[in-house]
Amino acid sequence: MYGLHAFTSEVGAMGLVTTALALGAGYYAGMKLGDRPVRAVRDARDQMRGGAEAVGAQASDLRTRASDAARAIRSRVAMGDAALDVRAVREVMSAAPETVDIDTSVREAAEKMRVADIGNVIVTENEQVRGILTDRDIAVRAVSEGRDPDAAKVGDIMTPSPVTIAPSESVKAAIDLMHQHDIRRLPVEENGRPVGVVALADVSTSPRAQPLLADISTAPPNN
Repeated sequence: MYGLHAFTSEVGAMGLVTTALALGAGYYAGMKLGDRPVRAVRDARDQMRGGAEAVGAQASDLRTRASDAARAIRSRVAMGDAALDVRAVREVMSAAPETVDIDTSVREAAEKMRVADIGNVIVTENEQVRGILTDRDIAVRAVSEGRDPDAAKVGDIMTPSPVTIAPSESVKAAIDLMHQHDIRRLPVEENGRPVGVVALADVSTSPRAQPLLADISTAPPNN
């Protein structure tokens, strides 16, 4: 009996050991096999996270570039943009200009300029622009030539057919005309009638005017 009991116990013990070994092997195998899907999920997660970070960096870079571009545009607008001044001439001109009729005497025109403390008047005929008379015209074409200021007429010494501009034109257009014709002032006319004068001083604050009109301001007075 004792031998059978011992044998049975040994068989049982071996069974427990075998079972334990089998369970251990199974657990080990399961762990080895189980690591693969877990690692794959982890790797996929890391790749997605890395991709999201890359996309976020690109989006941040695009936002920075857009912000810089917008800032540059705002800066150009605030400065008036050296390449383009789209303000209308009517915004900078001197309105209600002084005028004289073409048959006015030189003395009367000169007196009108003195009282108004201005250097030029627009010459009209039937309320239409015919010319411009400047203090230089009086000095060069009347005084220096010995003309009688009471007998000489404005039409005799004025600058005829002056370059003019419409009030709806841009400041840029006015600056370009001044530069092209080497003049300091432009009569502003609408339907042939004088409505203002735009002078070098009126547009000198425009960034575009500074380089373009530098030679005009230093040149001998003309118009």
